[in-house]
Amino acid sequence: MIRRTVLMAACLLLIVTSGCNSDRLDLEDTSLSLAYAYDVDDDDKLTVYQASAIFNKDVKKKHEVFTAKVNTPRQAREVFNSASSGVVVIGKLQALLIGEKLLKKEGIMPHLDVTYRDPKITGNMRMVAVKGPVSSVMESNFEDKPALPLYLTQVIDVEKKYNGTVFTTSQKFHTYVFDKGITPAISEIKKDKNGLVVTGSALLDNKGKYKMSVSRRESALLLMLQQEATNPVVFTVRMPSLPFKKPNKLQNVKGQDFITININDSKRTITTRYKNNRFVFDIKMKLNVTLSERTFDMDMLKEKDRLSAVITKQFRKELTALVEKVKKEKLDPFGFGWYARAYQYEHWKKNEDRWPDEFAKATVTITPDVKISTYGVIE
Repeated sequence: MIRRTVLMAACLLLIVTSGCNSDRLDLEDTSLSLAYAYDVDDDDKLTVYQASAIFNKDVKKKHEVFTAKVNTPRQAREVFNSASSGVVVIGKLQALLIGEKLLKKEGIMPHLDVTYRDPKITGNMRMVAVKGPVSSVMESNFEDKPALPLYLTQVIDVEKKYNGTVFTTSQKFHTYVFDKGITPAISEIKKDKNGLVVTGSALLDNKGKYKMSVSRRESALLLMLQQEATNPVVFTVRMPSLPFKKPNKLQNVKGQDFITININDSKRTITTRYKNNRFVFDIKMKLNVTLSERTFDMDMLKEKDRLSAVITKQFRKELTALVEKVKKEKLDPFGFGWYARAYQYEHWKKNEDRWPDEFAKATVTITPDVKISTYGVIE
């Protein structure tokens, strides 16, 4: 009986091993796609780019870029296979870039079917908007930089760490597009004379069409309202005229005063109501900060609370301005629709199919409360 069991196990192992060998594909025989990019040309023809890693040690360049003018993204893969030195493998895609013209003309959703239908495509690739044509990035030779696919992901990941852009994977993007309580936001980059620069975030509607951009600073505020920011969140704030300021020989030549703070902890509560035929959101934010830079002199022990009040006022102003700016475009990247659905379901149900329009009429009040915990090793 034991011998029979051992023999059966050995046969099963042999079958499994043989099956694996039949599917074997050596790395040198593959073209590993790490970045895709979509755009439209002057004739509105879909143009697809692929950046692949090269593993041949005899080749100086470590990546190659292919281009195809096609009707659909899946059709492009056949074009890439016809020109590639190896079988195109797409399971390790790290980034999907979308050109500004495509985003503004028709949006990205018509071209994402294969992304979600093909199980070999990862759901973790970064969704990135490009200011200008995608070719400005994909066809550039960035000297003294890593291979393009690696360079792209590094630039996005570093700015994500410092809250300069939202970080949206293809799977999260899918959720945001089909969830009626939020509108999608993705990273935004451009090419300048020195290389790639993250400019902030691109805000899209639920069809994946471009509506507006927000800066890196505004992206940090957006992430704070979403409770998605990575601590510490660093802000440099220009100070108004302060009655408690002391004369200071180190003040800059323009006579402007600044402080830099690190937000180490942020707690947010949202109260949702429905009044006078509109939604009302009251947001309270408790911000625990440390002072890392100050370009003016003052008595911190005596005037710390007054300085906290000035910073609080500045944050209220900036947060409110961002929300109002976004509301005008009938967008809700903050996810306030989730709270409307959770706490005012009866009214939400009547308006869910036109939530962005309804949110544009909503009253949003933001009340931050800044507490300075420490102010460095010098007074």
